Amino acid sequence: MAEDLIVQKDVEGGHQLEMFEKSHGEEMTMTQFAQWVESNLAGTGVVGALQIGALMLCCDVIAQDISKATFRYRQLLENGTSKIVDPRKNDMAAFLKLEPNRRHTWRNFIEMMVYWSCLTDNAYAGVIRANDDTVLELIPFQTGRVQEKIFGRDVYYEVTASTMQEQALLGSSFRVFAERDMIHVRTRMLDGMDGYSTLTAGRKTLEIMNNLSDYRKNLFGEEGQMRGVFTRDNLEPIPEEIFQRLRQQFKILMNKFRTLTEPIVLEGGVKFNTISSNPKEMELAAQFEAQINEVCRLFRMPPHKIFLLSGSKYENLETQEKMYVGDTLIPRAEAFEEQFAKTLLSRKDRLGFFYEFDRNEMTLRDTKAETERTIKALERGAITRDEARAVFGYNPLPGEAGQTFLIPVNMAVVNDKNEVLIGGASTPTDDSKTEDPEQETEETPAEKAVALRIVK
Repeated sequence: MAEDLIVQKDVEGGHQLEMFEKSHGEEMTMTQFAQWVESNLAGTGVVGALQIGALMLCCDVIAQDISKATFRYRQLLENGTSKIVDPRKNDMAAFLKLEPNRRHTWRNFIEMMVYWSCLTDNAYAGVIRANDDTVLELIPFQTGRVQEKIFGRDVYYEVTASTMQEQALLGSSFRVFAERDMIHVRTRMLDGMDGYSTLTAGRKTLEIMNNLSDYRKNLFGEEGQMRGVFTRDNLEPIPEEIFQRLRQQFKILMNKFRTLTEPIVLEGGVKFNTISSNPKEMELAAQFEAQINEVCRLFRMPPHKIFLLSGSKYENLETQEKMYVGDTLIPRAEAFEEQFAKTLLSRKDRLGFFYEFDRNEMTLRDTKAETERTIKALERGAITRDEARAVFGYNPLPGEAGQTFLIPVNMAVVNDKNEVLIGGASTPTDDSKTEDPEQETEETPAEKAVALRIVK
């Protein structure tokens, strides 16, 4: 790769510092890229950590569960609620509707950011702006590719792109971002600057997990062959010539056993005695399961989410899911929402707009409960018929037929001044009530439906 440095004076967007570019070298092969990843990826044991299946699954699940939720731009309303901003009428909403950069979808972008947040508790994305401050692109970076530089009270982020893939995404091999142009999402922050990495905080747990994995690999290596010795009941010494012949014969038989699964028949009273540890006696499975639980604790992850189902029952799965969403997903999602708003929105805009992941899309959907909630909201006039149909994936009714509400006939519609717009049916008097309680019957759903009326 050529070492010539070229200073770019015409900085795109007007808010970036001068950046330095190196001419592109030869394209890396997949083998070279894999070797580079193993030796350079973040430099904090990330590769070794990812080889731990439980840790990788925890990061996978959290990243996928957050990235599957739609990331929206919302506007605050005077009554304290909010509404989704129409992407056809707002540039920022349109940006969130399309893609963050030329190579990624929003799901790719969010998943990568959350993955690095889980591993190192620091996630970075550079902001490319136009001259009028409009956001053009968001580019995610590996944690190990970003270095922070301090100048007075200002922070600058130096990003190094070492591979062709990274250079193609960044557009150069090196670039400096001002603090206002870097989305830095950090959790578990102790020093007021950076997040405290999970790989560092959980080093003891991960080391034990690695030791267990190495022991299991050695124990079940060589096609699971158990180590041992051959013995004879006859205590008479074996001549050297016969001993060497038996030894060579055993090598041939063991090789056939491993490759062709041919049974070994021992002659002359020879027995095989194992000398290796018994996994069952050592409770290896229990120890391994305990360490998986410890890894899950690092991420506040219910073990059943990574398919460790011991101790999980159908009755408590819903409770565990709610705790997982409330204690694990939402706090991490809020860290992203707040940092996106701080970096991408002005102080004035933050008073009326904010970013939010769809909370309902994070949860495990209960079809029965969702149906009952929708029907109740429809019957109480909280949503229109078209909105109820949208929950089940149906198209709106023709014309404005679906832009109507259903309300019970005994309920009145009032405005914000408590003026009755549509009066409800009068409640029955005591004389009209049925005197015989045995004649009172519970209304069926069909009869309840009759007691509804359509209003606009």
